[in-house]
Amino acid sequence: MQMSPVLSRSITRLTQVFFISFCLAFPLYSCDGGSISTQKRKVIAQSTENQGKNKPRLIVLPLQPHEEQVYNGTGLAIHFLLGNTVALHTGLKEFWFGWRVKKIFLEKERLQAYCHGEGPQLDFSKLGKEQGIRYWLEGRVQQSESAIKVTLILIDTKKNHKEQSPTLTLDLSNQLIGFRKGFLAWLKTCGLPLPDTQAIKTLWPEKTNPQGLDLLGRALKIYYLHSSWGEKDPLDLYWFDSAVSAAPASYLTHNLKGWALYKNKNYKAAEESFRSALTLNSNGFGAMAGLMWCAIYANNEEVAYNWAAAKADLRGDSRMAAKALVKKRINRAARKIKD
Repeated sequence: MQMSPVLSRSITRLTQVFFISFCLAFPLYSCDGGSISTQKRKVIAQSTENQGKNKPRLIVLPLQPHEEQVYNGTGLAIHFLLGNTVALHTGLKEFWFGWRVKKIFLEKERLQAYCHGEGPQLDFSKLGKEQGIRYWLEGRVQQSESAIKVTLILIDTKKNHKEQSPTLTLDLSNQLIGFRKGFLAWLKTCGLPLPDTQAIKTLWPEKTNPQGLDLLGRALKIYYLHSSWGEKDPLDLYWFDSAVSAAPASYLTHNLKGWALYKNKNYKAAEESFRSALTLNSNGFGAMAGLMWCAIYANNEEVAYNWAAAKADLRGDSRMAAKALVKKRINRAARKIKD
């Protein structure tokens, strides 16, 4: 049966009216389909950002030498290795010990004593509430000519619970990969699993040696003391250069030297060190952060945002939040330079 021309035109008009009415009724969504995707992206980004805010914090404390063992920098070097490992944990909020040094150890002498295994005893329950940090990772290092052994304790201040690790051995011959695998396996038993796709990013080949670890830790202690207690003189780069010379293929030594140069406001040299670090570990989260900050102080918003986005992608964080942070920090840096 053939439809009459009049009826056909009426149906067409009704369809057009319904289509326009639908678009007017839902102004957030465009009828061309493009804005729906944009809206979805905004919702997803907002959701990712909110999830990030709700993630707990974990802080890695300097590892102390085993009782009656002479201090060297190895405990701080392992602390730095573990800090760079948990920085990629998607179940935790990005957090670094360096952000809270002065609030945990009110005087630099206390930090020095702690690193040497001489105290002070920390009240984790009190500090957890004050600093908003749920998990605290501490440990001891026992070093001999043949082996470096580590025992860790994870304190959960929310549940008032402690979990001790089995003894973990640092095997320098496999670039500390076995040690990190053992650490992540133990972390899983503590209720903090890391997906395999993310765990692989934490297993870069860290090529170092006993001297390199010792010098890295000594340099790191100097960095913490200098950055936390406001020394005005530039950092002496002796220990940082020595660490790089002792372990030239170590991501951690190049990364730390980059931060020392950044602290000295030598942004061009810092950028070179961070880029060297990334050639040794393409998932170097700390080096990416360093390049972002160098670009911020160079007032290069595009480059800063690119590195911020790379950081966000590495952890599955919000790019929108990363861009907002860069904008805020560039404005703040500009005011500092002006002052």
